[in-house]
Amino acid sequence: MNFLYPLFLAGIAAVALPIILHMIRRHTRKRITFSSLMFLRTSIPRFKNRTRLENLLLLILRCIILCLLAFSFSRPFFPREAPLKQVSLRRRIVLLIDTSASMRRTGIWEQAISEVQSVLKDIGQADRVCAMSFDQSTNTLIGFEQWAALETARRASVITEYISELSPSWSLTDLGIALVSAAEAIEDDQVDEGQQTNTMNQVILISDLQKGSNLEAMNAYEWPVETELVVKSIPCRGNTNAALQLVTDRSGSGSPDDDSLPGIRIINSSDATTERFQLNWADEMAAKTSSQDIDVYAPPGQSVVVRAPARKDQSEARKLILTGDDHDFDNALFLAPYLQQQVNILYIGSDDPNDSKGMLYYVQRAFGTTRALKPNVIYHPGDKTIAATDIETAHLVIAADKINNENLASLRRFLESGRTILLLVMKSTDDVTTLTGLSGIETIESEEANVDRYAMLGRIEFKHPLLMPFSEPRFGDFTQIHFWKYRRINNEDLPNAQVLANFDSGDPAWLELPVDKGSLLIFTCGWHPSDSQLALSSKFVPLLYSMLEYGGVFAGQQSQYFVGDNIPIPHLIKSKLANIQIRKPDDSLVRLDAGQEIFAQTDLPGIYTIETSAGNHLFAVNLPARECQTAAMQIEDIERFGISFKQFSGIAVEQTTPAKRQRSFAGMEFEQKLWRWILVALLAVSLIEIWLAGWLTRSPSNLQGEMK
Repeated sequence: MNFLYPLFLAGIAAVALPIILHMIRRHTRKRITFSSLMFLRTSIPRFKNRTRLENLLLLILRCIILCLLAFSFSRPFFPREAPLKQVSLRRRIVLLIDTSASMRRTGIWEQAISEVQSVLKDIGQADRVCAMSFDQSTNTLIGFEQWAALETARRASVITEYISELSPSWSLTDLGIALVSAAEAIEDDQVDEGQQTNTMNQVILISDLQKGSNLEAMNAYEWPVETELVVKSIPCRGNTNAALQLVTDRSGSGSPDDDSLPGIRIINSSDATTERFQLNWADEMAAKTSSQDIDVYAPPGQSVVVRAPARKDQSEARKLILTGDDHDFDNALFLAPYLQQQVNILYIGSDDPNDSKGMLYYVQRAFGTTRALKPNVIYHPGDKTIAATDIETAHLVIAADKINNENLASLRRFLESGRTILLLVMKSTDDVTTLTGLSGIETIESEEANVDRYAMLGRIEFKHPLLMPFSEPRFGDFTQIHFWKYRRINNEDLPNAQVLANFDSGDPAWLELPVDKGSLLIFTCGWHPSDSQLALSSKFVPLLYSMLEYGGVFAGQQSQYFVGDNIPIPHLIKSKLANIQIRKPDDSLVRLDAGQEIFAQTDLPGIYTIETSAGNHLFAVNLPARECQTAAMQIEDIERFGISFKQFSGIAVEQTTPAKRQRSFAGMEFEQKLWRWILVALLAVSLIEIWLAGWLTRSPSNLQGEMK
C-alpha cells in the first residue's frame, strides 16, 4: 500500500501523548498549613496507583479513532504494477541534420549519414516525417505534406536520396533557429491535420553539438511541452583542434609604406592533446607551402598571438596555413592584399593651392594618402584647355570656375559615360553658363540670396546614397555648420533634379541632376571660409569620400569578412558602372543586377574580386570564429530552455518523470477512494466508543439493579 500524502501519518504519533501524560505521577510541590488541622494526628494518605490503566478497551478505541483519522488524510491506495506497454504510437518527426562547417571534421559527416539511415529504419508506416538541414539558416528537404504524398515503400529512399546530395557547408551553426523551425513545423502540421490523441511529436537532432552553436533564438521562444527532443550526438575522433583568427592592428594602418606583418591569433581547444603547431604561407594557385615556417606553442584551452611570416611580394592574394592538429577545416586564414588604388581628382578653378581662403586648399588636405587609396589632385583653370587624359582618368571632377566651351564638351561626354561631376555655383552669372552647358537646359536662372546673419541646412535626404553615411543620429547633426551666403536656384528650372538638402529658408542647397548615365551634383554654396564653415566641420572629409564612392571608387570598402556576411556595395545603387561582377574563390562569376546594394553569396572562404570597369577590388572571407569552438556543448545548455529529452526508440514508452508519476498515483488513488471506507470504519469505531463510554459512566446502583 502507498500513500498520496504520507506526511499525514505523522499524526499517529499524537496518540501516545495522552497515554504518557496519564501515566506520569504528579506530586504536590507547595504545601499550605491550616491552623484548624494543627491538633490532628499526622497520617500518611493512601494513594491510588495512577500508573495502572483503567478501561483499557475504551482507550484502545479512542486511539484507533485518531489513527484512522490520520490514515484517511494520508490518502492510501494500492499501486498497480503493470508492465510497460509497448504500443506503436503514431509519430510526427522532424529530422534535423547539421550541415555547418564543424561537420567537416574527420569522420563526423560519415557518422551523421549512418545515424540518419538508422533513424529511417525505425520509422513506421503511420509516422509523418519532415527532414531539415541547417547551418546558419534552416532548409526544408522534404515536408510533412510531401512525405504523405509519397508511396509508403519509397519514402525512406527519397529521404536517403536527398541526404546523399547534402554536404557540410562553411557557415556557422545556428542551432536555436533550427530548433524553433522544427517545433513550428510540427505545430503547423498539427493545425493542418487536426487533433490526434495517439500522436507523439519528436525532433531528432543529428549534430556534433559543438560549443560555438548559436542558441539566441531560443530565448524568445517557448518550447512546446508535448514535443520531445531526441539528440543523436556525433562524437569526434580527434580532440586537438586549433584555429586561426586575424588580430586587428591599427598601428601603421594609415601609412602605405608600413610593411608591418599582421597579428595572427592561434586558439587551441580545451581538450587538445597537441600544443605545438606550424604557421606558414601557402600559394593559393599552386597549393605549395612556403619554406618560412613559424613554430607556435599554444597550450590546451589557451590562445597565443604571433606575427605572420614575412613575404617578399605583399601584393599577392595570401593564405595562411596552420598545421599540426587533428582537423584542418579551420586551419586556413585568407588575407586580402593591401592594394593601393590610384584615385584622380580633377579640380577646375583658379585657386591657389596654398591659399587657406580658397577651396582647393581644403580639397588637397581632405584627400590624404592611405593604405587603400593614393589620391592625386590635379587642378586646372577653367578658361584653359584641359588635357583629355586628365578628364578621362578622373574619378571625380570638382568644377568651381567658369569653363570654356571646349572643356564643357569634354566634361559633357565625361558625364554621359556614367561619371560624377561636382559643380559649385560661386557666381550667379558665370556658373549658370557652366550649369546650362553641362545639363543641356538653357533656361536656368540664379541670383544671390539675401542671408540674415547666416543660414543653416534644414531638411536633408539621408536615404540618398551620397548622404547615407550620415543617416545615423550621431553623425547626422549639421546644425553646427553656418552658411554665410549662397546662390538661389529655382528648382523648377531643373525638372529632373533631386534636392538632397535644403536651407532653413527652403531654398535648395545640394541637388543631383542625372545627365544620361552620369550624375551632376550641384552645390549652391562653396566651402571656403567666406561662404561657409563646411570645410572646417567634421562632415567635410566624409562627404568628399562619399562622393568618390558614389562615383565608383571603393574608398571605404572593408577588406575582411566572414562566411555568411552581406557585403554592402553602396556605389552600385544607380548602376553607375557597367559590367560589374564578383569572382568567387572557386572562380565562378556572379553578375550583379541593376540597383543591387548587397552581395550575399559569401558561402566560401577565400579571396573575392569585385571586377568593374573602373578597376578591381579584393576582399577576404574567412570562417566565423564561433564555428571554430569545437568542444562538446553541455546538454544543460539546451535543457535550460525547457526542452524535454528522451532516448530514441522505435517503441513508444511512457515517461517516468516525477511529475508524471505523481499524476499517475493521484489517478490510482482517485479511482480506488480507500479513504471513504476508512471514514466508514472511523464512524463505526466512534459509535462503539460512545456506547462503551456511556456504559462505563453509569452509577454503581444502576449497575447493581441491572444485574438483579
